[in-house]
Amino acid sequence: MESRYDAPDYVNEQVRNGRHRGVVGGSWEEMGQRQLDFLISHGLSADDRLIDVGCGSLRAGVKLIPFLRPGHYWGIDSNPSLLEAGWEHELGPLGLQERQPREQLVMLDDFQFEQLGQTFDVALAQSLFTHFSWNRIRRCLARLAAVVRPGGRLFATFFEVPSAQDPELPIRQQPGGIETYSDRNPYHYRSEDIELALRHLPWRAEYLGDWEHPRGQKMLAFERGGSRLDESAVTRALGIDEAAGLRAGSHHYRAFVGPPARFDFLSASQFALLFALGLNDRHRVLDFGCGSLRLGRLLIPFLRERGYFGIEPERWLIEDGLSRELGHDAVRIKNPSFSHDPTFNCGVFGKRFDFIVAQSIVSHTGPDLARKLIGTAAAALKPSGLMILSYQRNDSAVSDWPADGWHYGTGCVSYTEEQMLGLLAEGGLHACAIPWHHPTLTWLVAATQPDRLPKPRHRRWLRGRALHDPRLVQPAKRRAD
Repeated sequence: MESRYDAPDYVNEQVRNGRHRGVVGGSWEEMGQRQLDFLISHGLSADDRLIDVGCGSLRAGVKLIPFLRPGHYWGIDSNPSLLEAGWEHELGPLGLQERQPREQLVMLDDFQFEQLGQTFDVALAQSLFTHFSWNRIRRCLARLAAVVRPGGRLFATFFEVPSAQDPELPIRQQPGGIETYSDRNPYHYRSEDIELALRHLPWRAEYLGDWEHPRGQKMLAFERGGSRLDESAVTRALGIDEAAGLRAGSHHYRAFVGPPARFDFLSASQFALLFALGLNDRHRVLDFGCGSLRLGRLLIPFLRERGYFGIEPERWLIEDGLSRELGHDAVRIKNPSFSHDPTFNCGVFGKRFDFIVAQSIVSHTGPDLARKLIGTAAAALKPSGLMILSYQRNDSAVSDWPADGWHYGTGCVSYTEEQMLGLLAEGGLHACAIPWHHPTLTWLVAATQPDRLPKPRHRRWLRGRALHDPRLVQPAKRRAD
């Protein structure tokens, strides 16, 4: 028995005592509406046929049944008493029984979905995998694949193991404070653990992450066969040499962050620049837009424990950087911190930093996001701290401002040096350009205290040149200060 939900006597007693809402997790109105809103935002239409796996007493069903066409909802649960409570005490008073055939609320105790004789467009498994062992999750996915049409989608929630946390230890999930475990209910997983369960199954997974669940459960989307995710999954699995020819932005950890042939150079170059500016192992560093740990794979081993902080909304990049470059042993030893916050906020960790690095971030941001980044960076720097950032310099005498927003996959946006220095000054930072080599961008150093900037006579030392590598030859036309 994996949970009390698998104990019919316990569930039946709760139902007899009128607690059919509580036994499925409570938050009845909030969670029912949240599930409907989420599914609609991800393309659910009234014409879709939906299977709600682990539907309980119809917390989602009471919202989905009025939205879908009559007879398009199937509720599946292993507890017939919950199905009956949903029918009698929830659908009945709301007048929804006429829209919902009773025979489509079905007790299945081992995912025998083929017995339904129906193919579905959408499947929902809310707070189901949180109570399942890995083998049981795989069994559910295997049997569900037989009844979801090609191109159909499954949305499933799970309790997540944070990137830098040991999954073998209990985890206090936030919000909600529920303690989860690797070996008993309620279970927690890394997203790649669940993706591993898809091997040889016609599903492809996509991590959606936070969807404002009151107890912190994260969302995964699974697409059934022949989908656009097939190609990206193959690309993601390529080896380093195979990925070397991919274009920048491809779905591989070395290519998504830029040309894969420059992955090693930009690792070393950023680390060398930090060292040249005074980095030591006692410092605290924020790697903003850390991606697949191109810099982090060098910084994390160098810094002392809890010295590295990375912000990256694309969670899969950190996962691949850890598993394919750095290794989880380094994470256990050095305890880096990661955030997937997408709001350009350097203050998410509540820490002050000796260095903030933003490599090729401003080259993809309009002025609105650049201002947000710079303003929060200024607030998060220690008084002696430095920010280093790269941008696409526009040398035109007169230049319009780029459009607001995030520009990725459409090339870089450019700023004049005057515009860039103006944005930094507006955010409370003094700044200067340095001639540190970058294949396409220009480096700036910024600080809240002007005397922390490299003096003009010292900037000529900050070249970043490398010998014997034709990729790294210093361009002939490059400003020296």
